[in-house]
Amino acid sequence: MNRSARISFKTGRLILLTTLILFVSCKDTTIRNPLAPSAVGTPWEVLVVLDKDYWNTAAGESIFSLLDEDVPGLPQPEPRFVISRCDDDEFTGILKPVRNIIQIEISNKYIEPKLHFSQDQWASNQYVLKIVAPDEELFVFFIEKNAEMITGYFELAERERALQYIRKSHNRQFSEKIYQQFGFKVLVPGFMKLSKEAENFFWASNYQNKKRQDMVVYTYPYTDKNTFTPEYLNAKRDSVMKKNIPGGPAGSYMSTQTIDPPVFTSLNIKGKYAAEIRGLWEIKGDMMGGPFVSLTRLDEVNQRVVTVEVFVYAPEENKRNILRHNEAALYSLELPGEFEIESEEQNKK
Repeated sequence: MNRSARISFKTGRLILLTTLILFVSCKDTTIRNPLAPSAVGTPWEVLVVLDKDYWNTAAGESIFSLLDEDVPGLPQPEPRFVISRCDDDEFTGILKPVRNIIQIEISNKYIEPKLHFSQDQWASNQYVLKIVAPDEELFVFFIEKNAEMITGYFELAERERALQYIRKSHNRQFSEKIYQQFGFKVLVPGFMKLSKEAENFFWASNYQNKKRQDMVVYTYPYTDKNTFTPEYLNAKRDSVMKKNIPGGPAGSYMSTQTIDPPVFTSLNIKGKYAAEIRGLWEIKGDMMGGPFVSLTRLDEVNQRVVTVEVFVYAPEENKRNILRHNEAALYSLELPGEFEIESEEQNKK
């Protein structure tokens, strides 16, 4: 399959996706068995259970192509998921604990296509999606209509797994530094060992040569109603990075690569507007570059804009898993007024 770059500005509907997934997941979730085995498999691997007669038909192509789409904002083509497949008859005990499973059944016993979400069905920390349809034509149409819902379900699953790990292993010292400097909370991955603090800016890094992983936090006053636009946020990023992240050679600095424009996605987090940007960074005056993901939210209490970002430099490796794992930390961000409410709710329990 051709995986040519398809990077462009777009808006997203993640709040709709998240709300529907959480609603359906809670509704259909299997009661957790405390004796169930842990889910197995690698991050971003999905097992598709489908009658092999459909593998090379429009039905198979529709689901496999969806899962095989490129991850936006990476320098080299990498698919959203690693796909494994098996026939219905092969889906036995040894495969049932896989972490991400899509079960597909096309049969005239169904009146209409439907999605059924469940968690922990055969293993703990497992996410399962069953898709049913009365015929192949309706199945293909249904997949196209619900593509964002399907991929989003497993993307959110992997993000939550990464967050579970980060919560246990994060760098508590750096997270506390951020809280003391800015008054909000965010988890810094535990492998980041060096940090730099400047005015309204924090930078943490593992500071490795071949597998460099960094996280930055910065804020600025909210003074413009056009702040949450691709143009404004990209320009602000470039000005902040130029000031705070120099390259090796004298006069070099970090900038956003513009040949492949970043992907802008509007979000709604905890009922508030936010923006996610995926793109490529480069060092002006040097040969370094790689992917980044940023999350920008409005701190209403202090009337300031908050951006948290992770970026990666790993020229000899695929970057999807590294970046996806680190970007989960961005969604640990708790602004003033949010963690106080969470603490009050926990005290009531």
